[in-house]
Amino acid sequence: MRKRNKSSSQANLDYLARFMGALLPDQKRLGEIQAVYDNLTLLGQLLGAGTDITSMRRDFHELASVLLDQLAREHYKKATLNLSSCARVAIDILVRNLFERTADIGFLATDNEVRAFAESVEADPGVAVDPGWLARLKEHFAEYVAKYSVYHNIILLSPQGDVLVQLDAGNPVTRTTDALLEEALRTNAGYVEVFRPTDLLPHEDSPLIYAYRVMSADGSHPVGVLCLCFRFMDECQRIFNGLVSEDDWTVVTLLDPSGRVIASSDPYQFPVNARVEPVPNNECRVVRFAGREYLATTRAANAYQGYRGPGWLGHVMAPLNHAFEMAEALELEGVPEPFLAGVLDVATLFSASLKEIPVKAATIQQELNRAVWNGNIWLARDNNAHNSEFAKVLLREIGGTGVRTRNVFSESTTNLYKTVVSSVLFDCGAQAALAIDIMDRNLYERANDCRWWALTRLFREQLAVSGTRSPEQRNALKDVLRRINDLYTVYSNLILFDNGGQVVAVSNPAYNDQLGSCLGESWVRPCLGLRNAQSYCVSEFSVSALYAGQATYVFSAAVRALDTDEPVGGIAIVFDATSQFQAMLSDALPRQEDGLPVPNAFAVFADSDGRIISSTNPDLPINGILDVSREFFTIERGETTANIIAYAGAYYAVGSCKSAGYREYKSASDLYQKEIVALVFTPLSDRLADPKRNYGSDGAGEGYLLRQTHNVETADVASFHIGQNWYGLVPTSVVAAVDADRLTPVPGAAECVAGCLMYEEQALTVVDISKMVTSSRPGLERRRRHDGLPSSKQILVLRSERRNAMFGLAVDRLAEVAEIDAQRIEAIPSMLADGQSMIESIVKPREDDRERRILMILSAEKILERCGGGSGRSGA
Repeated sequence: MRKRNKSSSQANLDYLARFMGALLPDQKRLGEIQAVYDNLTLLGQLLGAGTDITSMRRDFHELASVLLDQLAREHYKKATLNLSSCARVAIDILVRNLFERTADIGFLATDNEVRAFAESVEADPGVAVDPGWLARLKEHFAEYVAKYSVYHNIILLSPQGDVLVQLDAGNPVTRTTDALLEEALRTNAGYVEVFRPTDLLPHEDSPLIYAYRVMSADGSHPVGVLCLCFRFMDECQRIFNGLVSEDDWTVVTLLDPSGRVIASSDPYQFPVNARVEPVPNNECRVVRFAGREYLATTRAANAYQGYRGPGWLGHVMAPLNHAFEMAEALELEGVPEPFLAGVLDVATLFSASLKEIPVKAATIQQELNRAVWNGNIWLARDNNAHNSEFAKVLLREIGGTGVRTRNVFSESTTNLYKTVVSSVLFDCGAQAALAIDIMDRNLYERANDCRWWALTRLFREQLAVSGTRSPEQRNALKDVLRRINDLYTVYSNLILFDNGGQVVAVSNPAYNDQLGSCLGESWVRPCLGLRNAQSYCVSEFSVSALYAGQATYVFSAAVRALDTDEPVGGIAIVFDATSQFQAMLSDALPRQEDGLPVPNAFAVFADSDGRIISSTNPDLPINGILDVSREFFTIERGETTANIIAYAGAYYAVGSCKSAGYREYKSASDLYQKEIVALVFTPLSDRLADPKRNYGSDGAGEGYLLRQTHNVETADVASFHIGQNWYGLVPTSVVAAVDADRLTPVPGAAECVAGCLMYEEQALTVVDISKMVTSSRPGLERRRRHDGLPSSKQILVLRSERRNAMFGLAVDRLAEVAEIDAQRIEAIPSMLADGQSMIESIVKPREDDRERRILMILSAEKILERCGGGSGRSGA
């Protein structure tokens, strides 16, 4: 069964790859080189001369398949990350909004104005048509909706279902028989949540209503039922607009538990009431709808303070032919290539299988280079005139194919790495936008709350009366504040103060010592001077004694006299900033596939000057300065940006988004315009790249070419590198080049003996002359270079004609086997001809050579003599 699932998964990925336009250039390049390998393999088999590259062709084919598969997977992961993020944000943002509504209905159902009217109607049914009462209640409801604009209607019902009063004069309902009434009268929960057709709102297909009973003053029985009618479609459209741009093909929908579409960002593709199949287990799958294929995912809501919403789902789809357009690494367009190369070099994001791709590609190139080198040795040594010209062309093509192989894999692997990194950048930007959206929506509610609670009749009456208040009056004020605070748990304290700034009541007993004291906060005077009931005041984010010496925002509004509407005091609500902002930022942290936050990722709220408001990083204290580029703070309202920075000794992907407000909060008409930025940091590495390394090139240059002049006598030289020096041998002394992996160390051997090598059933001694010819000895072990690629250590199998023996010579890198002008070869200077030198002659550089480097031709006989003089055969 597992094999079938795995096969099905791979088949699904192979199918999806057809729609990944960004794969086409890589597929084309790899396909072209594969065709070259096919042709060269056939020709090499016909020629012989060590030019059979069948195994390299097979390795290339396998590695190309791995690379394309990994590219497809990363494009798929990035596309699904986008869909999953949209689905999660859509449902979670909505649920957070609805959580506030569950508190609203609980508080408004205890409103004294509402209760008084309902009790009056119960005592005298004629009050239900009293113009004065009706105007007073409608004005009260209008004040509420002016502040909480998420509602479009408020309806007060009698316990029998009669409509006593409603805000919307255009709604024709006068009586309801909906089961909502009986449920609201009897429920043990704090609210009733209804989303379905109802006779209360006959013109709406699926209204969302929050209802609860209104109890008599003595709490003995219900005197009515209050209904808050939520602007569901309006709210959904706002969420969709924040997730889907005009040129985006993604469709965001909300589903009820049965799979019915209840809201859609594109009702023409997915109309409301259509049925779709939710995708289980947070997966991403291909689904069909109306004859079209989509990539789709579904997310359930995460609970917010225990509230999970009505059980709805976020369901997001993208047409398959457009689903992978955003998977291209567009987020990296502004990152300088040398800087990005350094990031990719040390990034810790890549799996072992991804890191192995360039290593294996380099190995293929190395094997091809060795095949070419050996082929050229064969031509130069055996002088096969019959096939020499054809062989030379073939070997050049094989060598060129090796270079193209390395380049193509390097480019494609870099594209793959860029896709991985760009996914992280995209996620950081998306999570930063989520964090600031959560903050704006949350603080919108706080601005509403203080203004509405300032209209509480008891507050207005009591603060308008001068003189000392009785214990009963003070307790009554305290009880109202505590009841509010119990419903709205985001506050640390609620404070009622008079026109002189003296504290009259608090909701949190821990601050009872404030009672009777005068508030010295800078926001008190502006609060008492607010123009009208729609105005509010917000403190600076600063340390406050009203919040146990911690930094927070205090929202406040003036309490006005009932008769004159002049300020007689104020109400201040102390936001529980530490825990609430931490919760917001924690919800916005990038997540791994297991749902846990990415290790060492962190998020920050800061003002436009970089002063920190909250952070999940303990090393970034509140009120400290976030020392990062100004580009993250100078963006426009609502704009998101992302980039890579060097920070705290590592590379981080950083996304930032500036507050744009929500509804009236921080809108153009709002006097409060404080700019806040959310930033999300995800580590890309655990260190910075080596500043000394040139990441603009691979440093693999061979120095200068051994160019020949026609119509002159030439000589063949097989060249190679030991350390930084350039050496050569006459081809007649070279048998072949083989990989150093075959070398076996020999304990107790002489210092210049590197080990033993089996070659064609013979055990050969391998010598290492690096210490004799260079200032440092790099070692023969198969090392990893600083870029993660294998070293190109080779063993040259050499033949001593005088001793009729073979031995091995360790070299660092093969160069060229080429014809050079014989006149450029000179005997070694007399000072070097002391019998100890292994150099036989030198090749002078040409006058126009870019690097004036000398090629030193070694003698196989002198190497053997210098390294002990014994037989080359091991044990001889």
